[in-house]
Amino acid sequence: MVHILVITESNEFTESLRVVLSEKNFRLHYCPEPSKAFTLLKAAMPKACIVDAGTDAISALEMVKQIRETAPSITLLVCSQNDDRQWEEDAFIHGADFILHKPLRGALLQKILERQSGRAERTLPPPVESGSSNFLRTGPTGGRGETLPASALEIMRDFSRILSYSLDLKSFVHQFSLKLREIISVNRIAILLRKPAAPFSGIASTPEDSRLDCVCSIGIETDLFQYFQLNLNSGIGGTVSRSGQILKADFDNNLLIRQDEETRREFEVLGCQVAIPIVDRERCLGVALLGGRLTGSQFSDEELQLLFHLMEELGLAVRNNRLHEELANNHELISDVISQFRSGCLVISQDLTVLHANPALVEYLQKKPGRRVEFSDLPTKIASRIYDVVQHGKSVEPFMFSDFPEDNRIFRVSIFPLKTRRGHNGTATMVLMEDFTQVEKAKATELEAQNAQTIALIAERFAHEIRNALVPLSTHHQLLDSDFDKDGFRSSLDKTMGRQINRISRFADQMLLLSRSRNGTDSSASLKSLLAKAFEEASSYCGRVGDLNWSSPFHDCEIRGDLSTLKYAYMEILLNALQSGEDRAEITISSEFQKMNGSQTFVSVDFLDGGKGFSEREAQDAVKPFFTTRNVGIGLGLTVAEKIIHAHGGSLEILSKKEGAHGVRTRLPLS
Repeated sequence: MVHILVITESNEFTESLRVVLSEKNFRLHYCPEPSKAFTLLKAAMPKACIVDAGTDAISALEMVKQIRETAPSITLLVCSQNDDRQWEEDAFIHGADFILHKPLRGALLQKILERQSGRAERTLPPPVESGSSNFLRTGPTGGRGETLPASALEIMRDFSRILSYSLDLKSFVHQFSLKLREIISVNRIAILLRKPAAPFSGIASTPEDSRLDCVCSIGIETDLFQYFQLNLNSGIGGTVSRSGQILKADFDNNLLIRQDEETRREFEVLGCQVAIPIVDRERCLGVALLGGRLTGSQFSDEELQLLFHLMEELGLAVRNNRLHEELANNHELISDVISQFRSGCLVISQDLTVLHANPALVEYLQKKPGRRVEFSDLPTKIASRIYDVVQHGKSVEPFMFSDFPEDNRIFRVSIFPLKTRRGHNGTATMVLMEDFTQVEKAKATELEAQNAQTIALIAERFAHEIRNALVPLSTHHQLLDSDFDKDGFRSSLDKTMGRQINRISRFADQMLLLSRSRNGTDSSASLKSLLAKAFEEASSYCGRVGDLNWSSPFHDCEIRGDLSTLKYAYMEILLNALQSGEDRAEITISSEFQKMNGSQTFVSVDFLDGGKGFSEREAQDAVKPFFTTRNVGIGLGLTVAEKIIHAHGGSLEILSKKEGAHGVRTRLPLS
């Protein structure tokens, strides 16, 4: 019985064919809708197809082309009322085997179909006894001039062409199944594959990933798999994945099936004889289920071995397909993410070709949407730095850019090469342009507010300090006329004026040193002598007597710098120590040499006193401007000292109670 698919809009045409064709040998299937015809063709049910070209010759040619692509081995006849020779040639080019003209001659049509069906029957492999290798031998010529493969190598090569035919998984699996059925003449084929890994994870994420979905089936109702699924953890799927072997439905002799009722039941429901694992040489991706031969003969061991290797090739193709899909999905995700950036993003290759520019960058460059961005479109300042990174591998720190014409925006530009996982520079460089306009405006506003606050604080402290100095002077001024002749008054006036002048002078010096950078003349002096002079000035200023103790041994050395400002810095530190004691302050000074920053030698000096010291919180704030723990002074002494020491390449550190010492530590580099 030869099944013939008739594609026509008119049922009368089908009935006219039934009149001339024997019902005993031919069965006609009327299909008025071409879309439904392709479903039957994919199932490889009809052996021949008759297309009624009708009046639309162009649509008929397109239908012929689609039929040939869907069913390459089917006998295709086209019935036409058109006598255009060029159209007939186009029909042959698109895949038609025969062109018939209406009205059809019944004898001619029947003879064509009989010859084609007879030739197809002769191409079927002869019955094979168990142990023989049927489809490894050369077969006769097929109905379309094709020959069956002569060796396993030719078969593998033939299937390799199919697996590389398309990146569409279902398409190449379907073509693979059709070719397999053509070679082994099996009545049923089902290809079941596990679900791909969770997107962007590379690992299975849910238990459902072990389920096997039917990708292609021939001779088995696809709807069956909606209610009946295989699983890699049990039944046929579990047995095949654990053993890694071909599983035959030999219920009496196969111990695996005899001991597993679920596997037996699945074979019976699906009506299959063989289950072959689909592996990618690393893990099991699914199972291929094959029914029996159309002739009822069994598969030989050589055939099963070849089928196993064919399924392995299919598994590799499936893995490559999924890797391609994952790569495409990742690329699409990254492109979507970059496109949504509020910042401009640009990717440039080593030959300065722009590989990607997101919409924000196009807008920043004031280009029309959709226009390709070229390297020459970039501003010179940005382009030159990109060139240094791409061509010379130079490191470029992020920089601010605001030179766009007719645009007052400020951008922060970052340029960095894309690195591989091993840390090597890749083949591309990324450029990020972030709009910092509002940030810079906010910073400017905040800076103005801070400056205004600082000025107000300085004015307040300045007024407070001047007022404190004026109080004793004002008192003596009021008594000047009445008590000037008294010796005690004149002595008090002299001391008061000297003390308050020194107080005001110190404040003026502090403000002056804070307002300018280091600009004095460098000279050298002994560290010990400089500290001794600073202690003498500190004692004279505060009017208190203290004891200066030098640790043993004291490491004296020559220091170089602006000695006047260095002496002032040490004077402020010692003054702070003198004022920390209740009565007679005892200050111990120790020094040592330290290697820091590689080979640089520093002299470290510790000023330790017997006062209450700084708490951990106070130690953090001690060098901040206007911070003080006493009722006198304005809190600039250690601030000025820290600035001077830092200007000479050194550092100042406050020692808190937590560190077991009360005082200050300074470090200065030695030339």
